[in-house]
Amino acid sequence: MADKIYKGKNIRLILDGKKVFHATDCGISISVNLESIATKDTNGEVNTPGSYTWSASLSALVADKDPVSLTHHSFTDVVQRTLDRVECDFQYTTDETGDFVFTGKVYITQADITASTEGAATGSFAFTGNGDLVLGTVEA
Repeated sequence: MADKIYKGKNIRLILDGKKVFHATDCGISISVNLESIATKDTNGEVNTPGSYTWSASLSALVADKDPVSLTHHSFTDVVQRTLDRVECDFQYTTDETGDFVFTGKVYITQADITASTEGAATGSFAFTGNGDLVLGTVEA
């Protein structure tokens, strides 16, 4: 495989098979918990990797799309999923064949909306991973 730099514009967060309409940025965070062990035979603590947690975030313009869209969730649709407290299928990917894809299950744990006098209303969502996060490759 040739060297490749991914453009941020192409990386999307996908919930239950649909992109979020007018997303402006998204991210994923993975943290490994370390278990510290200190004994009479060590001068310092020895750390051993334990379990991990993961989360994701997304910012978007507050914009609605036709509720029967097959490709995108509207902003209010994601807010409704937050209120309903449903587990969602999650992907973080360019969705292009051969590129990376992170998959897992998430709960939407926070929804924020900001509406200033100037400019479009914006919002953001926080997602908490539920179980494994799997790194794979997008297949054709």
